[in-house]
Order: sequence, then structure tokens, then C-alpha cells
Amino acid sequence: MAEGLEGALAQAAALLGVSQPVRAAGGIVLRGEGGDRSVALVHRPRYGDWSFPKGKLEDGEDEATAALREVEEETGLRCHLGPVVGAVTYKDRRGRPKVVRYFQMDADGGAFAPNREVDELRWVPVEDAARWLSYAHDRRLLRRVVGGTPGFALYVVRHAKAGVRSAWTGPDQERPLTRRGRKQAQRLVERFQGLEIERILSSPYLRCVQTVQPLGEARGLPVETAPELSEGASVDELLLALDSFIDRPTVVCGHGREIESMIDRLQDDGATIEGARGIAKGSVWVLDRDGERIVAAHYLPAPPG
Repeated sequence: MAEGLEGALAQAAALLGVSQPVRAAGGIVLRGEGGDRSVALVHRPRYGDWSFPKGKLEDGEDEATAALREVEEETGLRCHLGPVVGAVTYKDRRGRPKVVRYFQMDADGGAFAPNREVDELRWVPVEDAARWLSYAHDRRLLRRVVGGTPGFALYVVRHAKAGVRSAWTGPDQERPLTRRGRKQAQRLVERFQGLEIERILSSPYLRCVQTVQPLGEARGLPVETAPELSEGASVDELLLALDSFIDRPTVVCGHGREIESMIDRLQDDGATIEGARGIAKGSVWVLDRDGERIVAAHYLPAPPG
């Protein structure tokens, strides 16, 4: 999947010269009540996928206005705007980080006509829609709307660039970020702009804590340390820790070898690795859940620094 939240693509996209994510908005459009409730799904021939209608913000446009406009442009439907459902992040077809905020909407007239972006619209019963949706993050949003398991996203960050291990004379746990690493840490604040975050956890190692400190300060959140995220922790320890972070959208920061082992284990257990793989310093893995199980992972390159 090219959609979704630093491989072949890592060669082209690692350390992309992109700081601000592409901003977009969309709608989860509903009609009917009770057993007759259905949701609008669109088919995009360019990508061959089924998803919710969405599109990029225009200059000066806010997310709510953009969501209503894009839904009407893609589906022909005029809608009443409801509450924010959530936001997802992934790498777009050009390798840029993209953040899409979705609103719940109720259809209030209009009619679909095939267009350049969308060649088919289907009203699918909400209980059947998950099997139509092409992407795990869309299924997670649908669960929020229909009152099922929230399935909050989990963001796993590899610490930013630190000093050379062999040149550091102190305890390795105290090895700090370099100047470049501090810039990467600041860029993470921009990367997570628009995404819900309610908790930040880190390996106790200084380079990990420093990586997410600017994000914590920007969000008014403390950086909690968890020994299960330390260098040398087993993949079982790491996954057990992640299983305990399912009650809210959470950022965790850890180490490269351990994160790579985690992704290998998730893939062996049946999770879909969507798009390229990588483990560059300062990069992010976005993990999508279905209930308590991690079903998909998307890789976002390190911000430049």
C-alpha cells in the first residue's frame, strides 16, 4: 500500500526533504438508522481501492470545510457535518507524509456521478463495510463510528541520531543526541501535527527520551519511561508492553534492533506490512489494531535534520 502513516522506497524516500505533512480531510458518510444504517464507500480507479472520500486542503481552508467540499466533489452528496472521528497518517504516492482528519457526516441530498477521482460509490451496511475497505486504518475509524473497539493507533519511533557509540566514554544509557538528532526530534513535532496523542513513553536511555521530549513539551504531556523499551529487551517484552498501550493514542520511542525484531514478529504473526520497510533513526512505524491484535504496520521515513 502506498497509502497509510522512512527499503526500495527507503532509497528514494529516506530522509526526505519534507518537514510539513500534506494536510487532508474526509468524511465517513452515513445514512439510515438501526439495522438499515449504511456507510458510503468510494472506489478510486487510479489506485484500485475502496475507502472513504477525502482530499487535500486548499490554501487557507480549514479541515471541516475541506472535508465537506471533498465529499461533495467525490460523491455528489451534500452532508451535515458531525463530530471528528480521528486522524490517520501514512506516506502518499510521492513519498510525502500525509495526515487525514475524518469527520462523521450524515447525507442530506445530492446524487453520485462518476468523476475523475471516483468511478463508483456504494452504500454498504455498516456491519459489512470492514471487508470492503482496503486499508486497516479505515477499518479502525469505522469501528469508532459504529461503537466498536476504538483501536487507537500506536506510533513507534526509533530514537534520532545520537553520538558515535565507540567515541562515547560514559555509560551508553547516557549517550545524547547529536545536533542533527535534536533537529530530527524537533521535526517530529511537525510530523505528529493534527494527530491525537494522549501518552508518550520512552526507553529510559537518554537518546530516546530526548527524541520525544520536544513532542511532549508541545503537547503538554510527560515523557514516561518504560524498561520494556530498553535496548536489549526481548521482542516478547516489547510486544507485551505494546499490548498494554491500547487504551489511548500513544507514541513510544525505542531502539532500532528491537523495533526491527518487532516488525519481523508482527509479520510472522500475520500483520500486513504496508509499503516499504525501514528503520532509520528518527523514523516512525504506525501500527493499526483490530481489537487487541496488531493487523498492519506502515513505515514513515525519518524527518530531515
